[in-house]
Amino acid sequence: MFIYRRRVQFYETDAQGIVHHSNHFRYFEEARGELLRSLGYPYSKLREEGIDVVLLSANCDFIKPLRYDEEFEIEITLSHLDRFTFSFQYLLRSSETIKAKGSTKHCTVKGGKICSIPTQVKERLIQFFSNPCKHS
Repeated sequence: MFIYRRRVQFYETDAQGIVHHSNHFRYFEEARGELLRSLGYPYSKLREEGIDVVLLSANCDFIKPLRYDEEFEIEITLSHLDRFTFSFQYLLRSSETIKAKGSTKHCTVKGGKICSIPTQVKERLIQFFSNPCKHS
């Protein structure tokens, strides 16, 4: 698993000081970007190689509100990986309380067409998530 830590900013909240639901997907994207960066394959490197990571689906179950200035963490696990697609599960927690659960599914695209996930990216994902140690 990979752990991403963050604090809620004021601009991410509504008039009641609660995080707007759309920001959960941004948090997942931030966490995913940091995961890839930690593997030595940030989005910028993939883009330099002409590869884009495309979001195919996203889901979030909003369990408890997340509020302004609250510290939280997102735990990411790899739930699926094949030649063309990969999926993640997200668990958003604050003070050990689960606030949201989510998932995303992705593919890689080169020249406007779906392509195999680059071998190095696939190998690093497999190696990272098969290691039982907690990463952050």
